[in-house]
Amino acid sequence: MKHIRHLALSVLLALSLMTSALAAEVPVSLVVENLNGQQRIVKTYELPPGTDPETLKEPSFDYDGFTYTWAYTTKEEHTFLETKNVSETVTVETGKKDLNAVLEQLAPSIPYDDGEFSGELALDHTTITTEAAGYASKSGKVTTTKTIGPLDRNDMSYIPATTVKDGKTLTLANVEWQVIGTDLVGDVLAPSSYQAVATYSASTSYQVATGYVSTAEYKGTVTASGIESITYTVVYVGTEIVPEPPQPTEPVKQGSPLSGGNAAAIGGTLLVIALLAALAGGGAWLHLHRKNVYVYVPGDQPRDYKLIAKFRVEPEKPEIQVNEDQIGSAHMLAVEIKKPLAKKLLNQIFTVNHPCGAQRYMVLRDNPSDWHEFPLDNHTEEMEEPT
Repeated sequence: MKHIRHLALSVLLALSLMTSALAAEVPVSLVVENLNGQQRIVKTYELPPGTDPETLKEPSFDYDGFTYTWAYTTKEEHTFLETKNVSETVTVETGKKDLNAVLEQLAPSIPYDDGEFSGELALDHTTITTEAAGYASKSGKVTTTKTIGPLDRNDMSYIPATTVKDGKTLTLANVEWQVIGTDLVGDVLAPSSYQAVATYSASTSYQVATGYVSTAEYKGTVTASGIESITYTVVYVGTEIVPEPPQPTEPVKQGSPLSGGNAAAIGGTLLVIALLAALAGGGAWLHLHRKNVYVYVPGDQPRDYKLIAKFRVEPEKPEIQVNEDQIGSAHMLAVEIKKPLAKKLLNQIFTVNHPCGAQRYMVLRDNPSDWHEFPLDNHTEEMEEPT
C-alpha cells in the first residue's frame, strides 16, 4: 500500500507540473548550466509591458536528477523612441484684412498630443491666407462736378442734363453760374462771359465684408517614447536528488484483514487500484505524446541557447526535419535527445535534416541526455561522436 500511495502521488505531481507548464509563458531561451559548482536552469522571456513577473515563477520541479527551486528574477526594459513630422491647420477671425491683426490672433507655437506622439508645432508664416467671412449690402451717393464755359450767357440750355462716371449715369443736381468776363457798357461794367459749375449725382449700392477669416499651418517634429518590451531572466537553482534505499516488504500475516477477507479493506484497495489505473492511463498517454527531441540555436551570450523546436521521435525512425523559418539566420544548431529516447538509440545513427542538407551522427551518450552541436553548411556530414 505504501508503494501504491507513492506511485499515485508521483503521477499526480507529474500531471500538476505539466498543467502549470502548459499555462505558463513560453521562454525564448532555456539554459541548463553548472556555474561555479551550482546547478542552474535559466529561462529567458521577452514579454510586453504590463506582464506580471510573478506569473513566470514555477513551483519546484525535478529534472535530470535535480530538484530545481526558483532563486531570483531579473528585469531589463527595452525602450523605443520614434519621431514624425506633422502639421495642423488653425483658423482665426479678424475684423479687417490686416496682417498685424491676424498675427495678434495666432500664437507663435502650439502644443501637439495625439495620445502617442507629442511635441511643439511652430507657426509657418508663409501659409497664412485671409478671406472675407461674408458680405453685406450698403447704399450711398455718387457725385461729380463739371465746369462748363466760357459762355456768352448764363443759359441752362448750355448745361447737359446727365453725365457718366465710372460707367454709371448721373443726373444734374445743381448749377452755379460764375462771371468770368465783363465789358463797359456806357459808364457801367456788364457781364460779358460766364462759366457754369454743374453738380451731378446718383444713388448707388455696394457690398462690404462683414469680417475676415484667416487660416495658417503649424508644423514641427513630434516624438513618441516608452517601453517596447521587457526581458525577464528567471533563475532556478538545483539540488541533487539522493534516492532513498528500498524498504523491505512485510509478509502478509495469517489473520490479517487481507487474509481474513475484510470487506471494507478490500473495497478500499479496489478503489485505490481503480484510481491508480486511471492515473496510470493518463500518465501513459502523456508519456507517449511527450516531446523527446529539442532543437536550439545559439543566443546572444556564451552558453546561451534559444529553443526553436520540439519533436516527438519514435526509436524506429530516428530523424527530424528542421525548417528554414525555424532556423532563421543562425549558423549553428544544437540537438538534445532526452534521456529515455537516448537510451533506446544508443549506438544508432540519428539524422537531422535541415535546409542546407542533413547531419548524421551516432548516439553514444544516454546520461543525462545526448547533446550534439554542428554548424550549418551545404553538404551532408556524418560524425561518430556527438560534441
